Amino acid sequence: MMLKNIALITLITISSIGLFSCGEDYTNEIGHVDGLIKILDSSEKALHDVDTATLFEMTIFVKQSIEKIQSKNDTLTKEAALEADQFVGRLKSLYNLSQNYKKYQQEIDLIRVQLNNLKQDLNNGIIPKEQFPAYYENEQGGVISINDKINHATNGMSNRLKKMKENKATFETLIDDPTSYMSYYK
Repeated sequence: MMLKNIALITLITISSIGLFSCGEDYTNEIGHVDGLIKILDSSEKALHDVDTATLFEMTIFVKQSIEKIQSKNDTLTKEAALEADQFVGRLKSLYNLSQNYKKYQQEIDLIRVQLNNLKQDLNNGIIPKEQFPAYYENEQGGVISINDKINHATNGMSNRLKKMKENKATFETLIDDPTSYMSYYK
């Protein structure tokens, strides 16, 4: 009886080892997911490299400055407008990043969770190998999308913010100077 139990336990153990060792190898697929995670990490770093305090400070300052100019019910001279444009530069990208910063971070966090879940499912053998390309393509699309958004929003932003902060006083002087407006010359 004891010999039968030992034989049965041995048979179950060998069958279990054989069953689990026959599982598919997902090393390549996991490597692809890890690659997407690295791209996502790089995008997040680019987002975090922007000085958010300066970003929000300059966004508020520019918005208030525009309101100040508009409240004068006057038009800047051509020279003043060109000088103001040098300060403001790509205003749309400044507003875009300040308004979407939190949204970008939330999107990164969601994609990271999805990638980690996909990786865990692969490690556990839950996803059949033939279905992996569909899952991968979906996650890859999300990574590419957020990467493009962040690259577009942050490209040159740190330098632009630094320059804006350095020239803030000059810009304030410009918009406060009566000679910057057309009515001064009438």
